[in-house]
Amino acid sequence: MADHKTGESPLASVVSIKDVAERAGVSPGSVSNVLNGKRRQDDPIGRAVLEAVKALDYRPNPMASSLRRADSRVIGLVIPDFQNPFFAELVSALEQSAEATGYRIVATSSRETVDIEAREIRELLGWRVAGLLLAPTIGSRNAETQLAAQAVPSVIVDRVSEGLPMDGVGVDNAVATGAVMRDLIGLGHRRILVAYFDDAVGNVAERLAGVKQAVAGRPEGLSVDYLACGPTVESAQAALEGYLAAHPMPSAFFCLYNTATLAAYAAIARRGLAAGRDVALAGFDDSAWMAQMTPPIAAIVQPVQAIAQKAWELLMARIGGEQGPPRVERLACSFERRGTLVGPASGEASGH
Repeated sequence: MADHKTGESPLASVVSIKDVAERAGVSPGSVSNVLNGKRRQDDPIGRAVLEAVKALDYRPNPMASSLRRADSRVIGLVIPDFQNPFFAELVSALEQSAEATGYRIVATSSRETVDIEAREIRELLGWRVAGLLLAPTIGSRNAETQLAAQAVPSVIVDRVSEGLPMDGVGVDNAVATGAVMRDLIGLGHRRILVAYFDDAVGNVAERLAGVKQAVAGRPEGLSVDYLACGPTVESAQAALEGYLAAHPMPSAFFCLYNTATLAAYAAIARRGLAAGRDVALAGFDDSAWMAQMTPPIAAIVQPVQAIAQKAWELLMARIGGEQGPPRVERLACSFERRGTLVGPASGEASGH
């Protein structure tokens, strides 16, 4: 019997995608693919799924609102900064996934500002997007709460943390940085500068944790300094210049984001030194320019295409009605051991 106020069957809320799959004689994944447009609706499987949906009065959660959103075929995307090569590549990869599945991406930037982030999310929700992808800004958890309260299918990308109220996809930050730090120590470096963005950002905090874990039980005479450098090349340059004016030149620079890698490379060159000859330099996040330097710069490489693909799969599944607790996926990074990954110059290993 239909509800006289809403016109909806009282059984609709208890019908699951698994029930639809069993009635149609297909897998839950096939049901999701038909409902989110990833496969045809006019072939035998598609028709069987649609007939089962109609017979069971199945409706994804949330009901009417989500169905209207799904009709838009538009996915919102909020990232911190379009100028960051990592996020630029991520947007491109997500656009490819969207095009392949009949959706379009509307991307906007929070400019690392909480208020702008909240405004952009509100505007995208006002467009009744089918779902939303978000790389949160510094120290922001309000956006995640905002999305969860709206019951909009959403996935956090890159800056994930445990206990998210929604799905997330990131990388094993601590594993990657710990491995590089152990490489530098193993090469004999005893004065290492670790340049980072802001430890209020979840993935940066994880990268720092990996470094510090590798330093635990450190060899005698090891000196590791940590320098917060801010979001821009200018802020990173200012921080590095201030540090180098007050401290001896490190034998190795380990930069936990690509903006600091660029600033460190320039700071080394301004002193008439060369990365890969006089000092070691390693960065987190690869960029095209790094491989073109002489020597090329050693870098941790995030699997951007795989991050985008996994985030898209999770989002499409939720749009298709998949239920269950939030999932956080962690992907492995690789490390390009290029020419700037060298041991200390003569006399540096002992700290003299």
